[in-house]
Amino acid sequence: MAQSNIPTIQFYGEGESTAMLDLLHCEPLITRTRAHKFTIRPHRHSALSQIFYLQAGSGEANLDGATTRVEGPCIMVISPMCVHDFIWSEDVSGTVISISNVLLDELKLSASIDKPVIQSTFIMPVNNGCAQLEAMLQLIQFEYNQSLAEGRAQALVSLVTLLAIWLERHAIQHSYSKGHQDRKSEYLSRFSAMINRDYLEQRKVESYAKELGITAPYLNSLCQRLVDSSALQLIHQRLLLEAKRHLIYTVMSVSEIAYALGFNDPAYFNRFFKRLCGQTPKQFRTQAIREDKT
Repeated sequence: MAQSNIPTIQFYGEGESTAMLDLLHCEPLITRTRAHKFTIRPHRHSALSQIFYLQAGSGEANLDGATTRVEGPCIMVISPMCVHDFIWSEDVSGTVISISNVLLDELKLSASIDKPVIQSTFIMPVNNGCAQLEAMLQLIQFEYNQSLAEGRAQALVSLVTLLAIWLERHAIQHSYSKGHQDRKSEYLSRFSAMINRDYLEQRKVESYAKELGITAPYLNSLCQRLVDSSALQLIHQRLLLEAKRHLIYTVMSVSEIAYALGFNDPAYFNRFFKRLCGQTPKQFRTQAIREDKT
């Protein structure tokens, strides 16, 4: 499959517009696998890393063109922009955790890890430590399911930090390197990290490009090529994501959210949100509340 034909998505089978509003997503491996008849076609993710814990069963994993037979128990880490596809056995079981780039940036700070191993792509057997790993994953799944619990976000960050450290230790024991990215993917990763850091400042594309040491047209070109979006669209999508989180998880008014996100005019924020989302902020919040109750 040609690179230009490989879909860049958030979640397999949910289309390119699905956004991950949480810092992470956690689900049993069998959930999406069974829904797609145990065959996951080639795709990639620009804004997240994934951790697959294959507890039992087996499969064939194709990671950036390298096909490997995998058997449980093992860990498989998929970095942003890695093209991957799978064929799973019908007795497969385990857990999949998708971690947003926003959370990855927080892990660098909280765990003092310059480049977390979960930003690399590798497969690692789990010969020892299965009980510890499964306990951590069960806690993450439990906390993830507590959608309205007090302190949920902080708990998830703490648990994933612990998981990242566990992975770092075991990767060192098994001599797994943290790999490397090609130059274009590295620029995109750095640009994404800058957006996560500075989205409230609403910087211009030219400002980000200058910090990266490249031109704005080149930044736009590589964004279009890798994720089929312009640099400005990526900036706007990050701002939209934060707006959605505020609307769902806080009781702030729409005007308060607008000012908190750096908009001087709430009316302009409303137009911005509706243009990108197809709904007004109020309509989005009402729908989110209704869906949470069902």
